[in-house]
Amino acid sequence: MRFAAPRKSAKLRPNAGIALGPILFIIAILAILAAAIAAGSGSFNASTNAESNKTKASALIQIGDNLKIGMDRLTMENGVAYNGWIIDPTNTSANTDLFSPIGGGIAAPSVTMSADPTLDQWYYPQGAIQGLGTYDASTAASNTMQLAVLNVTAGVCAEINNRVNGMAIAPTAATLGDFHTSPSTGNIASTMNSGWPVATTDASTNTINLYGKPIGCVHADGAHAGYYFYEVLYVQ
Repeated sequence: MRFAAPRKSAKLRPNAGIALGPILFIIAILAILAAAIAAGSGSFNASTNAESNKTKASALIQIGDNLKIGMDRLTMENGVAYNGWIIDPTNTSANTDLFSPIGGGIAAPSVTMSADPTLDQWYYPQGAIQGLGTYDASTAASNTMQLAVLNVTAGVCAEINNRVNGMAIAPTAATLGDFHTSPSTGNIASTMNSGWPVATTDASTNTINLYGKPIGCVHADGAHAGYYFYEVLYVQ
């Protein structure tokens, strides 16, 4: 009777277990990446916000320039006298309408770049700015300008001033009146003398000299307080 020869014991191959090294290495790398991402997420968000502010500031400056072009068409080509124009997105047919093809020839501006696009809208108050047009420093009562304003965030405000006035400042709050007015009732001149930013430019105290500046961003207090991009559309 023949017995089967006993099987030789299986020997471990010399390279058994070598795959564990690369796996541990990959796990270590993933852990390092996760830690780096967690640590850098704050700076990434800050960078994203900064780029967003720059984009919105650039867009608003272009929109302001477009509004100014429309007003120039009304006053120069159509001969519309001061305060004879109509600035209303629903008025689009007369040659005195800013948003009419035969008037200003431009479309009503978007509110996408505002602080809250669901609530904010463009307003068109009238008033005075020291260093522009007819201005009585003793009373600050000369309503000689037509402005366009839009509520924006502090970051966008600072970027606007950086691009057009050379200082990345969102100014401290000042008494500028109520910007939420139409051309027929707008009056931000009564407090303009003390309120419009005319202080010496100082980044440490958030003051920026906007004396005579036709475009920029201010910080209004009181009714409807907030940061407002502004563009002067017409100076009498």
